[in-house]
Amino acid sequence: MSDKRSEDIALFKYRIIAPVLNDSGKRKMRYFRKMAKKEHEVPYLGQKKYEAATFKSWLRDYRNGGFDALKPKTRSDKGSSRKINEPLAQIIKDKAENFPFLSSAALYRLLISEGEIRPDQLGEGTLRNYIKENNLIMKGTEPTPRKKFEKEYPNELWIADCMHGPHSVYEGRKRKVFLIDIIDDCSRVIVGARFFFHENSLSLEIVLKEAISRFGLPKALYCDNGAIFVSRHLQLACARCGIALIHSKPYDSPSRGKIERFHRTVRLKFLPLINLSEQGSIEQLNGEFFRWLDRDYQKSFHHGIGEKPMDKWMDKLKDTSIKRLSTEELDLAFYMTIKRKVKNDATVSVHNILYEVPHTFIGKIIELRYPTDNPEVLTIYDNDTPVCSLKKLNLHQNASPPSWEIRFDKQGE
Repeated sequence: MSDKRSEDIALFKYRIIAPVLNDSGKRKMRYFRKMAKKEHEVPYLGQKKYEAATFKSWLRDYRNGGFDALKPKTRSDKGSSRKINEPLAQIIKDKAENFPFLSSAALYRLLISEGEIRPDQLGEGTLRNYIKENNLIMKGTEPTPRKKFEKEYPNELWIADCMHGPHSVYEGRKRKVFLIDIIDDCSRVIVGARFFFHENSLSLEIVLKEAISRFGLPKALYCDNGAIFVSRHLQLACARCGIALIHSKPYDSPSRGKIERFHRTVRLKFLPLINLSEQGSIEQLNGEFFRWLDRDYQKSFHHGIGEKPMDKWMDKLKDTSIKRLSTEELDLAFYMTIKRKVKNDATVSVHNILYEVPHTFIGKIIELRYPTDNPEVLTIYDNDTPVCSLKKLNLHQNASPPSWEIRFDKQGE
């Protein structure tokens, strides 16, 4: 089984167990019994249903062996029977659940616009009857009651989001900025935040790595269904770190009210303090933001908790412990993997930069890994084992051999 196929199946299992990763007892089993009633789209296998005991075994495997324990064991599935139902039925159910405010007519138009169905394939009346017969949630449903909650200790739950910031002039060019931030549910401390020119996965990972480096590992990360929060790479990183990645339902902003409230504070109290007509650089903007965050927000009275966020964080730390990762462990959790074929001149090109490779790899396809926030730190891996790190090609240095590379001593492992 290929590495990607194995990881995709493991990620599917992780997504199922993530919401109860840190739970035990009755709540966990209620969740598993609820999931057992549903059909799940399994990568490469199609739609399948599982018993609650199967989900329980996945959680046990993950707790005992981590993310790798969720990967399928090396065996052949050929010849095994698989029950696969009509894919369109599951698509309709998913859309009806994710967009409960839509009427059947609006849902029908949505399915057509996304290319899931054609008018000559499925009529609106047929869809309406299907919704009625299967008791799917549609427009007019009573709103879900909400209860105010707050985690007892720091790092039990982090909430991440992205705020679309203002346009400003940078180096003579008008550009929009985005604030990606993470708040601790218990203390309301902003554990990670930074402005970027781009709203993408790399920006999120930079903030998350900085947050983990400074404040330790959270038990759960709660975010919306935006593209940067559902990326495969973020799921892999959370799985490697043991973080339960949980997503809110689409268009459910109230469930992320604490981080949304912080965004309001940024707009009312920070943005008016800076000169938006001219910013020298994004680094300058972030420098001013960090100073405001540290001197003002973190150490000012917060009406939601009745004290200062940083004071509550420090006070609560007396009754709990913080799990931390080293820089090397963090890089391994967030690494990117690519493959390249080594040229006859013993080089590979990555991001339009040439790197030297030991001559023994000429003509071979090698696996390269690098931290997402430092793509120039490249290491060759073989069967999950580091072989050697690479350096950029230096034509002038190579004119005076010998060349060199950093190798990993396997005997010392």
